[in-house]
Amino acid sequence: MTHPAQLGVGDSPLVHMMLLAGAPQRILALRLAMSSVIGPSSVVLDAGCGSLGVLAIMAARLGARRVVAVDRGQLDDARALAEENGVADRIEFLECNLVDLPADTGSFDVIAGMIYYNEPRRDLAQQQLMAGLATRFAHPGTAFIPGTVRYTVAGYDSAGPDRTERTRQDQWDSAVGQAEALTGITLAPIRQFPGDDYSTFMDQLSLPPDPGAAQVRRALAGPDKTLLTSRELFSEIGYADPATAATYPAALSLSVTAPGRLDTTIWRQDLMFGDLLIRRTDTTHPLTPPRDVQPGDNAILSTGGGWGDAIPVTIGRDGRT
Repeated sequence: MTHPAQLGVGDSPLVHMMLLAGAPQRILALRLAMSSVIGPSSVVLDAGCGSLGVLAIMAARLGARRVVAVDRGQLDDARALAEENGVADRIEFLECNLVDLPADTGSFDVIAGMIYYNEPRRDLAQQQLMAGLATRFAHPGTAFIPGTVRYTVAGYDSAGPDRTERTRQDQWDSAVGQAEALTGITLAPIRQFPGDDYSTFMDQLSLPPDPGAAQVRRALAGPDKTLLTSRELFSEIGYADPATAATYPAALSLSVTAPGRLDTTIWRQDLMFGDLLIRRTDTTHPLTPPRDVQPGDNAILSTGGGWGDAIPVTIGRDGRT
């Protein structure tokens, strides 16, 4: 089986299935969004469809007359699922990079792209990729799912190491059954429990597959973290205006609201379709150097030109840094 670090997390059927089974609320939100914009005349692009092509199959079952599903990995499992669900005649599966999608593919009424790593440094390129698709293949009425990618950030005092724990919430068969109910498609070929690989892959999924991001963890803001600042908007990309995905701010100021040792930030990514929240994910980045702060201070994060695992921070006090 391919290690998820070698491809995207959706390239492995096991990983894709675990994501489906472990996040039923995400599946429901995606289905609600798709059902509100897909009709019998719709032409849909599933950008980065993953090894199972679930969104493409959902789109076809919702009545789309044509679906193009694109991913750089092998899509044999997706084709088999499309056959099983009786929609293979309306889905064209293309094994290629999204940037190589031919111009003569045509325009789309709906562009769905769940291709994000949920980590701000790596997601700028993903947002730019989706913006490129919007520029090349959208028309004035095209709906994007998600249509908005929003990042906010707040500063914390971290008294102990960041903890990441994942547990099985349900028996595998029950989880797969719930995923089937929410997607409206059958997943019989992958009902077999993944066994020992389950825990291994879940541990790997808790880290971005970027070896330079070893200290980035999914954030659990529990008793070991104390909120010290306001939560501020860092970026908001709307694909109706692809230019919003061009770059990130060079710096961001957080207002300090409580005393403490400012050493950690928690970044929140919201994937939205209108007012519908499709997914919310938190990740952490440490700050360098840690700073003692008081209410009224401003913590200025240096975010231009990229950053390493730790984000440079300066503190403004009474107009001085």
